[in-house]
Amino acid sequence: GTENVLRACCVLSIPFLLYTSSIAAVGPNTSCEPMLRGNEDTEYGGEVELPYGKTKAMAEKIVLEANGKQLSNGGQLRICIIRANTVYGEKAAFLQELYLLAKAKNGVLNYLEPENTERNHTYVGNVAWMHVLAARNLQLKPDLLAGQVYYSYDDTPSRKGFLVRHQLLSGADPSVRLGSHIPYWKMWLMIQLHRILRVILSPFWRPQPFLTVPLLNTIVTTFSFETDKASRHFGYKPLFTWQES
Repeated sequence: GTENVLRACCVLSIPFLLYTSSIAAVGPNTSCEPMLRGNEDTEYGGEVELPYGKTKAMAEKIVLEANGKQLSNGGQLRICIIRANTVYGEKAAFLQELYLLAKAKNGVLNYLEPENTERNHTYVGNVAWMHVLAARNLQLKPDLLAGQVYYSYDDTPSRKGFLVRHQLLSGADPSVRLGSHIPYWKMWLMIQLHRILRVILSPFWRPQPFLTVPLLNTIVTTFSFETDKASRHFGYKPLFTWQES
């Protein structure tokens, strides 16, 4: 899909492309090495853990290699990338699922990540606003923005993500209360048991996996960043505060 878009840009002489990627393209890696408050220049290696992240990393490579490619009219293709993180907002599917899980447990919202884990969340309105500004300034200042990667960010707290989710859900329904931490080993055993049951029951019934080990490893690994690169390069400031979102 990404290659088709790039090919169309070259054939139709579309000079600017803003590609939406994900922090999953960077990590966590299969060794579950944390990244604590890094930025766009932070070096982080290893094989990406999530299959989704692997495809995003491949797409990023293709996109960056296409930056500066010649168009059919003789011009150049100029590209920049925005890496979104956990995006929340009105009708966010993952929040709706968490809400239903909490209500099924009498309003108790349990969580998987250790209390010292850090992970960024960004309100969807601010992510959209960053795209608008980046697209505008890529045309105005292509020499500065072309070939660059930007993390999306706002003032949503990054420490203790389970508290962020609780605040969002309890703001909509005060009956939702924070529960307790589910140990890694317990969830890992549940995943393995679920896999065994899938094999045994496969001739008759194939339940969908509720969680995978790679996703569990990603959830419990600190992966956060602090940056102002978008502000410095194209004047980004969040439209919505944490209180407003």
